[in-house]
Amino acid sequence: MQVKSAHSAKAVLPVLLASAGILAPAFAQQQSVKPAPPDATVPGFTVAITYSQKAMDKLVAGKETVIVVGYLYGFPIPGTPKKDVDHIGQIDMGEVKKEIAPGATAIFDSVKLNQPMMKWMDNQGPQMLINVYSGRKSSPDNLLDCGIYEGALKAIQGQSIPISCKLIGE
Repeated sequence: MQVKSAHSAKAVLPVLLASAGILAPAFAQQQSVKPAPPDATVPGFTVAITYSQKAMDKLVAGKETVIVVGYLYGFPIPGTPKKDVDHIGQIDMGEVKKEIAPGATAIFDSVKLNQPMMKWMDNQGPQMLINVYSGRKSSPDNLLDCGIYEGALKAIQGQSIPISCKLIGE
């Protein structure tokens, strides 16, 4: 075997020695790279939105869409690094978002959680805050005044969450 440089010899030598059984198994294990843990994917939920007649009329007339967003978070356990806790004392676990037509149901088949942060979350588990607002196609401002859901993610998995909306000021 012909080696062109000392640099490539350093790269090839451990491989040759390992294949010949000369290097200790600990060295071979040291060379393996542990993959990052995958995101945890859990069953999802649906959001069924009802609208006042005025809200539905305005959305349809303006060819407006509706945004349904779910913010996932958890409560930290003692010892959680400060950099992982936000200004209101929660751990960010990700978000889910759908843009739908008025009258449609927002379907979240599954929810992806920030897996590395799971170890810092207390036993209440992942929490969810669901907000609904207009897609701002016909106006730069949100047109809707909607209810919310806030509570345990586990409580809504496989469920349909009802949220009602009306026009702001209605």
